[in-house]
Amino acid sequence: MKTRLPFFIFILVILTSCDPENDFYISGKISDGELKTKIINADIEFICYTNNMEWNFEKYITQTNKDGIFNDTIVSLRSFDSIKIKISKKGYLTKEIKTERNEWEITRGFMKTEFHINYENIELIKK
Repeated sequence: MKTRLPFFIFILVILTSCDPENDFYISGKISDGELKTKIINADIEFICYTNNMEWNFEKYITQTNKDGIFNDTIVSLRSFDSIKIKISKKGYLTKEIKTERNEWEITRGFMKTEFHINYENIELIKK
């Protein structure tokens, strides 16, 4: 037992010194503001901010599926204060929406925090 105690203390120190993982689950639906129809293959760009400064990681872009829905995850060791999404589609005006941390559903676990950000329905306006 005496030989195992230092090993367990070592493992505990290693685990508590590691940075926790942050998973940002981001979802929403894009539709035409006038016709109320789904918009397929709209580009969604995620821009993350920490302390109101843009965190310049490689821009992360996804697209809406056949139902006009986007659903993606950003995994990071850094926690963000806000996330801006930039929605663009040929023939429509580009739209930007910024959400703050206090608007997100947050779940904490062991060495992991999950942030759920649901933009629900976003309407784009034709040019």
